Amino acid sequence: MLDTVASGAGTVRLQGFRRLSENSEPRPAQGLAAALSGARGATEHRVEDAPPARGAEVRLSDDTLRLRREDLGQTLLAMRREAYRQAEPERSRWPRWVQALNILPRSHTVTPKTVAIIESLRQRLAAGDAQTPLDIKECARLSLEMEALTRALPAGGPLAELGQRLALLGQAAWAQLARTEAEAQLLPQFQRFDQPGVSQERRVGGSLGVGLGLGEAGTGAKASFSVGLAWNRGMDNDDEGFVFQNQGKAISARAGVQAGVGVASLSGALEGRRQRTTATEYASATAFVKLKAEQLTHGSRRDTLGVSARTAVGALIRLFRPSHGNELRQYRQLQQQAADQQQRLGVLLGWLGQRDSAASLPGAQIPYLPPSTVDSVKGSVSARAEAVGIGAGVAATVERIDIQADALTPIWQGLSQEQGAARNQTIAAQRLAGIEQKAAALMGADTRSRPLSWLSGAQSMAALREQTPARLRDATDSLRAEFEHFCAVAQQLDAGIGKREGGAAVERSIQSAWRAGSREEALANMALAQAALRLAATDKGDAALLQSLDQLAPRLYAPPIRHDPAALAKRTSFHDVLRLQIRDRSVALDLGGTLGPLGLKAEASLTERTRLHHNPVRAGDYKDVRLSLSGNLGGSWPLDALRDALSAQLAPHGLAAEVPAALAGLQSSVGVEGGGALTLLLRFYRPQYQTQADFPAEAAGFRLQLSRVSASGDLGLSASGGVPLQPGVSLELGLNAGASATAVLGERWGDNSLSAPLMHYLHLKAVDESERWPALRQAQRPALEALCRKLAEPGSAVRQEAAYYLRRQGEDGAAFFAAMEGFAAGRVGFTDAAAALDALMERQYPLWQADKQSFAGWEELPLAR
Repeated sequence: MLDTVASGAGTVRLQGFRRLSENSEPRPAQGLAAALSGARGATEHRVEDAPPARGAEVRLSDDTLRLRREDLGQTLLAMRREAYRQAEPERSRWPRWVQALNILPRSHTVTPKTVAIIESLRQRLAAGDAQTPLDIKECARLSLEMEALTRALPAGGPLAELGQRLALLGQAAWAQLARTEAEAQLLPQFQRFDQPGVSQERRVGGSLGVGLGLGEAGTGAKASFSVGLAWNRGMDNDDEGFVFQNQGKAISARAGVQAGVGVASLSGALEGRRQRTTATEYASATAFVKLKAEQLTHGSRRDTLGVSARTAVGALIRLFRPSHGNELRQYRQLQQQAADQQQRLGVLLGWLGQRDSAASLPGAQIPYLPPSTVDSVKGSVSARAEAVGIGAGVAATVERIDIQADALTPIWQGLSQEQGAARNQTIAAQRLAGIEQKAAALMGADTRSRPLSWLSGAQSMAALREQTPARLRDATDSLRAEFEHFCAVAQQLDAGIGKREGGAAVERSIQSAWRAGSREEALANMALAQAALRLAATDKGDAALLQSLDQLAPRLYAPPIRHDPAALAKRTSFHDVLRLQIRDRSVALDLGGTLGPLGLKAEASLTERTRLHHNPVRAGDYKDVRLSLSGNLGGSWPLDALRDALSAQLAPHGLAAEVPAALAGLQSSVGVEGGGALTLLLRFYRPQYQTQADFPAEAAGFRLQLSRVSASGDLGLSASGGVPLQPGVSLELGLNAGASATAVLGERWGDNSLSAPLMHYLHLKAVDESERWPALRQAQRPALEALCRKLAEPGSAVRQEAAYYLRRQGEDGAAFFAAMEGFAAGRVGFTDAAAALDALMERQYPLWQADKQSFAGWEELPLAR
């Protein structure tokens, strides 16, 4: 019987052994009988639970990688029995008949280390409810203990391999649970990015220029010309609600002149800038966190168990290398490895006498999000005058932004859409012809090299369309079996199995049979075969056959094996290009002053924007009025003293004369500056749909869409130097780095336009996050109440705008306006009025989608590209 169990890396000691009968209470052997039994060579019997039946069915994990406690306990019990068989307890130096007299200290009999590890783990896991899956700590402990077991066993044996595979399974399950916890912790931190107007950015840049003239200490005149390079990374939220992760680089040129006399100065500058930004779009902050959680936080199994080493060296390493010890970053790799090894794990369970019934794991699902390219060209001119620490400035800016967003629609989804393969009928016909042309390459008389003919028995698309539904159903089943076989071979190879037994040759053979040179090509040709079968099945009108093909499609397009998601998506998708454009003109006036290192400035600006956009409630003209109050605190420290000290040190050694004259006249400084601003934005919007012939002319015009108060902060570090080349000419160098962030303190929608609520309601519905609308509606309740009262006024612009929408929806509007008038009169509560407004926006959703599809900036490309 087990009386003492040492935990951790220690050893389990048995204080004596007893034989357990299955039908009665155990009775220890005593006296002469025990001695004779020992003399005859009877072996010690171990305490163990009733072993699982041979061929028992176990399921270690479900399809979401949650580990099942009861089945895992049965496997550990079978492993303990095998570990006992491989390593009997350590023998005492006393003869066996002396040991059987039971007069020696019991501590001489020691359980093998491997058995101790398994038994300790089994008892820990058995302490929980048998019906509940393992929690995050238990998964971490399982993984670490199985790794310790693998190290303790001889390498190369089945039991050691099983321990290694269970360690990986436990680590993958831990990563799944740890990632779920990370999402819960990160979401509140990134929730602010769901608010339009929020942003954060980090930047670094440098400049090189030439200065002409003498302008020291603010006296004299000096002209300069410089070019600069800059890099930036950041996140922001556009007006609609999408979250963007940006990475850009820019080149700029600047020409300026400055003149000063005494306490007065006058300066002017002309600047041009060209920037390219690569942006990745996410539906919301929640979508961003769900896709990036493992990259945004740090986690390890030892941290989960609270046994990680807390050392100064480890802290320093983590400071400079945040990924050090971050096992959570391997989340997707672990998910894929767990799926890859599942077949081998089933084989090893069979070696233990168990039958694996676990469902196949999906593998690492890595969605491919095609990035958008944003090209910006900006030009500005500015002038500023200062006297006695007080200055005023004026600036004018012109900017053009061209946005190109790639959109990939999987072929099977495109074929099942109502509008067909494309919005444009010509492009749709070209795409269908492209599918048939590509499918024809998989068909022919030689079925050994023509997989689609082998599957269907047809040698051309025309013959394929003439096949009976039963034959097409058999072809679909054969395609499914071929795909599963290919995935099984690929997963075994990725799990390190079968390489020497010709597994790689089998994979190459399958790829060759599918006329492919890589996994992505083979999978793409299988997806193409599915599309060809679907075209033939559509002509037959067999709903069951179409359903079977559609059930197979998601697996073909997101297979559970290692592959390049981008390469596969490009080969199996219809490619659209969305081209948007923004044109800005702005003018700004500012007035401010400085008192030592402290500066204060008030600024007013007007920005006129024209936006060409596929979203009808974003396309149109804008006028943004900004009023801001900003302050900054900083200082600049010249490095002339350092230069002079260096020259003084070199002079006694006769080296000062060797320093070039240009370096002797070097003027350099380092500056640090931090600032903040409080900004009020008033946005007036004239939607493009107001230019439609059926829109009432008296309701057209700029209306207040929203007012927003935001706070921003900036912190920067700069270094500059001027190297005199000759009198009046200097080489100017500069480096800068900084970070900035903007937070929205409050926002209120306009009460004479439907554009703001429409924009947010339709966006949330389109990205399947409609559950966020009630909270947003409550936050904007004062604005929406004022909007409902405006809708009750007979001559208001927003009432005529609502009537325009109702006519497009085929509604008479009587019930809608009655609800608004009842709310204004106090007969109807806000809940009923808001429900009527929600119903209007809900009916607008399909029309809004159709308007987006008809946008002229959509460019649909043939399948051949």
